[in-house]
This record gives sequence, structure tokens and C-alpha cells, in this order.
Amino acid sequence: MQRSVETSDLLAHRVKHCVPKRVDAMKKAIQERDFKTFAEITMKDSNQFHAVCLDTYPPAVYLNDVSHSIIRFIHQYNAACGQPKVNFALC
Repeated sequence: MQRSVETSDLLAHRVKHCVPKRVDAMKKAIQERDFKTFAEITMKDSNQFHAVCLDTYPPAVYLNDVSHSIIRFIHQYNAACGQPKVNFALC
């Protein structure tokens, strides 16, 4: 992550603008037992973390074909259920 700190403009934006809002929203979702919001925030945050990794120079790549398969499966499963029932935070 030191390389990300040194080279990723997205990381600086994320820390300043995204993370504080997401932490507040996550706390609220937990307090209200709102799994839908909790799951969406968790998955979006995981995606953004990996975007930072790709924005790092040279990129740090943690996701692989299995990771992508798991992400697809979770989205398909939630869609079939009509609402989030499971989530992911892959890092």
C-alpha cells in the first residue's frame, strides 16, 4: 500500500471524500440492521479498493479469475433473490 500512497491519485481522493461518507453510512446501516445498504457499501468499497490497486504504479493486482467468478456468482445470487443476501469484501 505504500506504493499506492506514493502513486495513486485515486487513493488520496478515496481517503478524503469517499471513506468518511462510507464509514458513516456503514455505521448507520449496522445500527438500523439494514443488510441491503451494508452489503452494497461493502461491495462498492471492495471494488474501489481494487480500483486504487489498479491506479497504483505499477499496478498491484490481487483479484484473479476465481475472485471474479465469486463476485459474479454473488451478484447473480442476489439478483435471483431480488435483494442482497450475501456480500463480498475481497482484498
